[in-house]
Amino acid sequence: MITPAASEEGGVPLLIRATLRLNTLIFGAILGLMTGLLLLALGVAAGLPPLAPMRLPVLLFSVFLPGYAPGLAGALAGFLWGCVAGGLIGGAVYWINARAALSALDRLVEVEPRDGDFPAAALHLHGPSLGLAIGAIGAVGLFGATNWLVLRGTAGESIHARLLSQVLPGYQVSFAGSLVGAIELFLILFAFCLAFAQLYNGLAAARRRHSSSSR
Repeated sequence: MITPAASEEGGVPLLIRATLRLNTLIFGAILGLMTGLLLLALGVAAGLPPLAPMRLPVLLFSVFLPGYAPGLAGALAGFLWGCVAGGLIGGAVYWINARAALSALDRLVEVEPRDGDFPAAALHLHGPSLGLAIGAIGAVGLFGATNWLVLRGTAGESIHARLLSQVLPGYQVSFAGSLVGAIELFLILFAFCLAFAQLYNGLAAARRRHSSSSR
């Protein structure tokens, strides 16, 4: 017999925690595979003469993904990098956002009445948690990749990395420049996630109101 204490951990039912772990693995695997396939297709396309302009984004990614280059061999390296990095990022984002959502489950779940036995439910996105997860991952990734180039001694040769300064003013391939770029990237991603969550939650609420009014 399972007692209430045994069926919960930290106030969260064990079934929900197990479902969260499974969904984290599934989400990470899907995002990793999609990222890997995208980098693979981009690398193969960049190796074809008619699609030479595609070389620029591949070369930019290759600064942070060793071995990634135009052509089949480089594209396969990009596929592996995409699977690993995309999987880790996807899993981390899902886990952080879902953990925050569990603490406010009643407020974040939008219940839609249906004619059947069970109502449908849509889980709202928690904008600050989503922004914190994606923003932190992006900032740490940029900071780590930039300083890897500095430690490797190729900072001065990283022409494509310096192109990021066109998007992130003040960013340079240096320790100080990586801090500035990481902060700017975090703020950009955080603001984007807040806007995305607001739009998504608004659409979910509008759908619920439409469903209620049509009954």
